[in-house]
Amino acid sequence: NWGGIRDGPHTGFIRMRGLPFQATKQDILEFFKEYKPIENSILLTYRGDGRATGEGYVAFNNAADAKAAMALHRNMIGSRYIELFISNKEEHSRNVSRSNPR
Repeated sequence: NWGGIRDGPHTGFIRMRGLPFQATKQDILEFFKEYKPIENSILLTYRGDGRATGEGYVAFNNAADAKAAMALHRNMIGSRYIELFISNKEEHSRNVSRSNPR
């Protein structure tokens, strides 16, 4: 399980790890609200058996907003701290199919 990158060029996409399994898109919107996440970009990924992976993806209007949002690395949602990594459009697109519980 690869950690992911935290330094480098930002593309406007962030990967989240450590999400509570019951986290909702609304929780993600609330978490990032001061950075204006794009609501319909939020993906929460699921395993083949329908269980949440604790990972998700979110996009922002531009790379600068995404970079600023990285300030929330290790902040909490519920009782879990959330790790943030730089993502990209390709990774986001690849995970769209995993974002619906079976």
